[in-house]
Amino acid sequence: MKCQRGVVLLSALVLSLLLGLLATSALSNALMETRMTGYMRDGLLALEEAEAALQAGESELKRATPDLCTACMPPARSHDLAGQWQGTQDGYFHLQNLGPSKRAQATLFRVTAVSKQTQSRHVLEAVYAVADGTTRRVSWRQILRGD
Repeated sequence: MKCQRGVVLLSALVLSLLLGLLATSALSNALMETRMTGYMRDGLLALEEAEAALQAGESELKRATPDLCTACMPPARSHDLAGQWQGTQDGYFHLQNLGPSKRAQATLFRVTAVSKQTQSRHVLEAVYAVADGTTRRVSWRQILRGD
């Protein structure tokens, strides 16, 4: 009888240990999902900020067009905000006059917008054609850190 009581105690301890490991694993997974949700939320907010900065750049383009640039490369390292950036409430934008189009009678402008968030920063770039006082978006892209 005494030997059986020891086996029951040992099996209860092993079962308690297994349940503790299972609970720790479940808490770890829940914490990871919470972090992933936070990162996704930050990324979506950064994308909204970049879109708002792009709209601010478009508004500035309609208000006053910049001078023609000679070497119109996209801003170098746009994730680091090196160069001439204009700040808005939601982010930063950079305007460049690419010159007249070869096909249509329009002047092309590049607007690069960056969100203010540094951890999950988003960069959007759009090309606009301005002809006869109307502004139309020709193309746009999202610039990733590796680009």
